[in-house]
Amino acid sequence: MAYSTLICGSGGAGRLVAEVMSKDGRGHIAGLFDPVPDQLEKAQAAFPEAEAGNDYERLLDKVNPDVVVIAGPDHLHADQAIAAMDHGCNVLIEKPLATTSADAQRIVEAHERTGLHVMTDHTVRYIYPWRDMAIAARAGEVGRVFFIQGEYIHDLWTHYSPDSPSYTPWRIDSKNPQNILLGGGCHPIDIMLWTMDSPVKEVFAYSSHLSAPEFPSDDCYIVVMRFENDALGKVFVTSGCSGNQWTDSGCGFLSVHGTNGTLYKGELSRRHEETITLEDSSGDAVVGGHGWGSSVTDFLDTLDGKIENPIPPRVGARIVAVCEAAMNSNTTGQPQKPVAF
Repeated sequence: MAYSTLICGSGGAGRLVAEVMSKDGRGHIAGLFDPVPDQLEKAQAAFPEAEAGNDYERLLDKVNPDVVVIAGPDHLHADQAIAAMDHGCNVLIEKPLATTSADAQRIVEAHERTGLHVMTDHTVRYIYPWRDMAIAARAGEVGRVFFIQGEYIHDLWTHYSPDSPSYTPWRIDSKNPQNILLGGGCHPIDIMLWTMDSPVKEVFAYSSHLSAPEFPSDDCYIVVMRFENDALGKVFVTSGCSGNQWTDSGCGFLSVHGTNGTLYKGELSRRHEETITLEDSSGDAVVGGHGWGSSVTDFLDTLDGKIENPIPPRVGARIVAVCEAAMNSNTTGQPQKPVAF
């Protein structure tokens, strides 16, 4: 079966998801929405038969899709996803699920009310070595995990600067700038929470705004977490680090330390044993630097009833809640308990 699909947000993420769905054969791109003419034109060039426009509600009515892909600005995800569900559409929502716990709760409630399929598209959990490290830790390969950490260290100047061809105006909008903890830090936080399979009970955080002057909000976060099983976690997030040398020097999205071993950079180390390099199980997951090649397939398999939804909205909501608790901690100077989902 080919699912009629409306892409809500036809920028880079939306177009790449559309390409994967179309190539799979189970996704027919029937509609394209975007308020930015240049983005809409690029998407139309790839899918000339799709109905295109800048009126989302009109397109929902006219296209009457089976699926809506929410891939626009983060702060619009909740309203756009709920509108899609109210039209009877299954929804794939690009990370983050929402920008507040209240909006995440609205999505969860709409999902439960409608009974439709809703998946949060956290793509890093499909990419090697992070996926295979998480699977190994969940299988007990390092024993009891006592410390876990992740990083999102990025140079987003190309998205922040109006002089760049990759300039994305909504990211630096003065009213609703992208929160880099939610928009970028959600990657390591998702893979960490999936690895631990234990709720976060307390969060403490610091943030600053020193590295990316073009960005109208904090650009650097350090977040410390205590899980309910008393393991500790740390996340470092920044959007202002020049270059890409950090990809070779840091822990990346995940490192895991347990009583019987450590998982780091795709390797499993145990005392008095040879280090093991984990096998790559990701296949053709990476598309455009993200795991859309597998996450989109999982969404389509969920629609077909082949698998259970791997990332339902409650999972995406827990990540939002951790980020929100971190921001509240930074404001109050006190540890915060995330909203429970």
